[in-house]
Amino acid sequence: MSSYFETLKSLKNDILVPASQDMIRSAPDSLFLGSGILALLTQNYPLGILTLAMVEFGLIQRVLGGLFGTFSSNTAPLPKSDVCIPGIPSPYQISAIGAILTGATFPNGPVFFLAATLAYIFLSTINFKQELNELGKREPDWKGRIPLAVTFTSILIVSIIVFRMMYGCESPLVILGSIVFGGAAGSLVQLLHTYLFGRDSINFLGVPLLADRAANGRPLYVCAKQ
Repeated sequence: MSSYFETLKSLKNDILVPASQDMIRSAPDSLFLGSGILALLTQNYPLGILTLAMVEFGLIQRVLGGLFGTFSSNTAPLPKSDVCIPGIPSPYQISAIGAILTGATFPNGPVFFLAATLAYIFLSTINFKQELNELGKREPDWKGRIPLAVTFTSILIVSIIVFRMMYGCESPLVILGSIVFGGAAGSLVQLLHTYLFGRDSINFLGVPLLADRAANGRPLYVCAKQ
């Protein structure tokens, strides 16, 4: 029995914990680089606009960091642990998005960026509620997209909060404040992109857009741009 618990302990300490640390630590760069590379390889329009949005989130964070810095010192202290530093784990601390974010105490760069990106993707999914409901009348699987988006967005936000607090990366107030400001930035950029580039630019699910209804009441769709 003791051998069994030792095996579980070793699995947690040697595999699960380091893997979860690397996943959350590299999440900003994984999202940014992954979306950009896939957008180029697949010529996917929504992913290209999402990559643009991520650059905008970085610039907004820099502006907010500068504004808060005018009231008081806003230079972040040295992190208590390496896991607090965003980037792809390597001896060289490679971070593409880290070059855009500023090292301000508030709003915290990685937390702000992740919250903004999650808000952008979540609101983009919610934007197609009417289409998903119509498609769900014939294929019930479509109806589960929004509940899944709510569930996984909530899990990711909670995971970020727990992770940053567990390792003492920032205070709870800074983490929560960065999430609020990041969520607001993601929401505003999502609305702006929808207005400027159309609903095609946020159609990550690739659902046909509901254009109107025919005389018999059946929905009419237009193809989404991919």
